[in-house]
Amino acid sequence: MKKPLTWSRREFLRAGASSAALFLGNSLPLRADTGSGKLPQRVLGKTGVQVPILGMGTVAVGNLSNEKEALRLLNKAIDLGVTYIDTAPPRTRIALLTGYAKAQHYLKIVLRERRKEVFIVTKCLETDGTKTIDLLKKNLEELGIEQVDLAYTHSIGHAIYDLESLVGDNGPMAMLEKAKKDGLTRFVGITGHNRPEKFAQVIARRDIDVMMNAVNVVDRHTYAFEDLVWPLARKKNIGLAAMKVFGGGVVSCKMPAELRQASFRFAQGVPGVTLTVIDMRTEKEIEQNVEWAKTYKPLTIDELSALRTQTVALAKKWGAHLDQLDSKGEKSRPLVNT
Repeated sequence: MKKPLTWSRREFLRAGASSAALFLGNSLPLRADTGSGKLPQRVLGKTGVQVPILGMGTVAVGNLSNEKEALRLLNKAIDLGVTYIDTAPPRTRIALLTGYAKAQHYLKIVLRERRKEVFIVTKCLETDGTKTIDLLKKNLEELGIEQVDLAYTHSIGHAIYDLESLVGDNGPMAMLEKAKKDGLTRFVGITGHNRPEKFAQVIARRDIDVMMNAVNVVDRHTYAFEDLVWPLARKKNIGLAAMKVFGGGVVSCKMPAELRQASFRFAQGVPGVTLTVIDMRTEKEIEQNVEWAKTYKPLTIDELSALRTQTVALAKKWGAHLDQLDSKGEKSRPLVNT
């Protein structure tokens, strides 16, 4: 385990201010192969795997009561090239309800026929190392497979994760590294919605392959993972995935319809990002996001500047909304990139 790295809030805000100009400059090659029907692809960091720039979250599908409709939507997404699918168990020891409901059950049925087509991702929200392995094995059983492509230690920004226990040699991250060596997962990573400062300390002390954070055109003023943590991750060639691209956390903090494509373009344009992972609940939503992925062009500086008044106002209204997912979350954060 590597030596600790500590960052003050002031140092992070200074880093954010100095790197704001680096937005919109994603230098990762974008490979489009329209002849095969695939979405544009990028390499997922040190994994070396080509994945589509659009991934599918499965909270919405998992909460459908109609199994036939859920399977239809999952197959539709795969047919359209959305072959990166992110899921999680319906409950854990830490969270009685994760929100994913029947997602892994539905995916088990799809994966019987389409496992080779899909880059499948699951999550472990667990603070105990041994129980993390138990949860991963349970996820594999629910998915009906012997190995996932990527297993995350989930929501590490939450206060339930003590930093030293999280990165310790018997903690959940170390146990997923062992699971990787044992063949239960090809790659390992971390996810989180809040406390970006914590992530810098974590990636300085443990090796991971992929990191997924909340990144959108409004929360760039509040959490700014893309400014405060991702530059450090890029130096380590960690694969980067953006989630909460259309807001979230609480119902009132959803991205206005007129800003959704701009937020998609913003997240896709952050330097080093590989893909955006978006929950899609209808065929129309799948087709719309696929179209945006196929026609993607980064926001220009002028376009981003024109949005600033609206996005700053929304950031003030939303506040530290993703901390509401954390029982001990921060009540507020100073705005940046204003």
